[in-house]
Amino acid sequence: MQNLLLADLVADLPPAIRLQRLVSSLRTHFRCGAVALLQLEEDHLRPIAVDGLTQDALGRRFAVQQHPRLAAILGRRGVTCFHHDSTLPDPYDGLINGMAGEPLPVHDCMGTSLHIEGKTWGVLTLDALEVGTFDMEAQADLRDYIVLLEAALRTTRLEAEIRALRVARGQA
Repeated sequence: MQNLLLADLVADLPPAIRLQRLVSSLRTHFRCGAVALLQLEEDHLRPIAVDGLTQDALGRRFAVQQHPRLAAILGRRGVTCFHHDSTLPDPYDGLINGMAGEPLPVHDCMGTSLHIEGKTWGVLTLDALEVGTFDMEAQADLRDYIVLLEAALRTTRLEAEIRALRVARGQA
């Protein structure tokens, strides 16, 4: 998976495609039900790329204070894991593909906060409908990918800034 992510970093891809490929690669790699990349905007998290969630999820805004799992992930660096017996509500209830509108069965979740240049950018979340998917090995694996994920986000942002400057100068 690392090679796929690195290849996308050196390719000239539109931001939406790069980020969608990133979450799709993560979902395949971790063999989970859903992956979401959410950007922090003031006190809300906005999904910008999802795989395994309904399209409706992309239009949502998740108030951090109303979603304890997202708040916990955002509040610490590193991987945060919620095992099947967690009593905290899942922000994606009713938003998993194939289960739209239904509460999620017992499952595992994990995620990490993401930072660019020392500032909190947002979070990455992974949901697995199979208990035990996010064992210690999976958590260590995600931990190893954090810096690569942050590099992809930074590269995407810098490329967007360069495109905007070119457009402003009439060099599109």
